[in-house]
Amino acid sequence: MSATPVLALRDVSKSFGSIEVLHGVTLALEPGTVHALIGENGAGKSTTMKIMAGYQLPSKGAVELDGATARFDSLHEGEMAGIVMIHQEFNLAEQLTVEQNIFLGRELKRGPLLDKAEMRRRTRDYLDRVACNVSPDALVSRLSNSDKQMVEIAKALSRDARVLIMDEPTAVLTKRETDVLFKQVAALRAAGTAVLFTSHKLDEVAEISDHVTIMRDGAVVQSGPTSEITEDEMATAMVGRDVSDLYPAKPGVKRGAPEVLSVENLSVPGFASNVSFSLRQGEILGLGGLIGSGRTEVMEGLAGLRPATS
Repeated sequence: MSATPVLALRDVSKSFGSIEVLHGVTLALEPGTVHALIGENGAGKSTTMKIMAGYQLPSKGAVELDGATARFDSLHEGEMAGIVMIHQEFNLAEQLTVEQNIFLGRELKRGPLLDKAEMRRRTRDYLDRVACNVSPDALVSRLSNSDKQMVEIAKALSRDARVLIMDEPTAVLTKRETDVLFKQVAALRAAGTAVLFTSHKLDEVAEISDHVTIMRDGAVVQSGPTSEITEDEMATAMVGRDVSDLYPAKPGVKRGAPEVLSVENLSVPGFASNVSFSLRQGEILGLGGLIGSGRTEVMEGLAGLRPATS
């Protein structure tokens, strides 16, 4: 890396009690670049990002801002330095409106009064930038998970971040919504913002990031330009062995294998309607969908853990 990093970790370790969960992590974010941080669950990604954002303090090592040692004792101090983090769990006040969430604690005023017209205009502008069609007056509690994620991103845009940190931002987004997000990320990159994000979707990492850092067991095991690392190499570095060992070829289902489960028009009130599928002996059936789509509730209904009809 040639430019002075806007934000960096230098040999950072983090312990909770006697357990060290990060081991000498070094990570640098340059202005105008998109940096992917990947690894299996429990690799240390979230802890690393929380330290960069000021949510947690390192036990050892240093955080640097523009090349100088910095200390952030809270998320607020991080945000004052231009570092904004979008958490995997939504950080929104459910009983407030979209507009109130975006300006919470930073309300605009005209004299002694709130400048409601300007806040509404800016809210609509931020929502338009992420192609989110919800009303500024909508209660957050009534939004879908994907709309809540886009509101989180709109809120981050409103803060004019120098560094934007996103923890699994596409986990609840459709392909169209992901494309909108990536278009906005590209605009932020062009404006000089440093973007750090995590994702388990390696095709997204390859598509949008300039640099990738791979973590395993609390340590950085590989880091470099994304263009120089294939998706297979990323996966191998994440798990520490050839991924073909994890997913060996499976024999096909035998011709004429008997049906062992048949589900027709299964409905779980409030979650899923008219779900139908069949399962044959020796077959593995995957049930996919976004978070909140009803996958878990269908399985619970099938197992008798929820009221269901068919």
